[in-house]
Amino acid sequence: MHPPDLPAAPGSKPGRPRRGTESDRSEALLAAATRVFLRDGYALASIDKVASEAGASTRTIYERYRNKAELLAAVIIRLINVDLTRVFSADELCEFAPRKALTEAGHLLLQHLREPTPLALHRMLIREAHRFPELMVKIKSCVSLHLDSALAAYLRRQIEARVLSLPNPDYAADLFLHMLTGELRDRLVFGEAALPPFDAKRHVEQVVDLFLRGALPRGLPPAGEPPP
Repeated sequence: MHPPDLPAAPGSKPGRPRRGTESDRSEALLAAATRVFLRDGYALASIDKVASEAGASTRTIYERYRNKAELLAAVIIRLINVDLTRVFSADELCEFAPRKALTEAGHLLLQHLREPTPLALHRMLIREAHRFPELMVKIKSCVSLHLDSALAAYLRRQIEARVLSLPNPDYAADLFLHMLTGELRDRLVFGEAALPPFDAKRHVEQVVDLFLRGALPRGLPPAGEPPP
């Protein structure tokens, strides 16, 4: 679970960041930016508002982020780094066969994405996508860099061990994540009432099963792996 956003300091004034380590100051700034984006949406959010919320100067923010789009990308990556890097850590996943590794990671990913803050950010991005296409390109690039690459590293190791057979692990990782999260995106766009009830456990198992049907080498499944 990701740590709760830090509360705004009452009576704080723009200026130097709060005392503490650089990591603490960055965390406080991104927590403040998260609150502003969720409260005002991307279009109405501003560096000035984030500075006021964080009790920092706009100069401090611009020293770290070139513009508002880069700041929002950092907010998204903060969630990924805190919650999901561990989930898709290639070193940890490699201890498990693909079915178990992908199923466990899939459950944790969907659980994370359905928590209040990630869910609200996802809704905001859907609302703003048509007005700020360049923002979506940046967000997609950042997510691919941090999340897809971690999963691709796991798949690449499985390919090297001849457990899986995939011509392009980077594309396969992206495809797996699209399969996994597509249903959630539909529900954000159309609303829960317009779609049948969502069984997350069954959904993850079916996605993993379908993915492995195309990824396992032809013939008998690897030792310890049930037939897909």
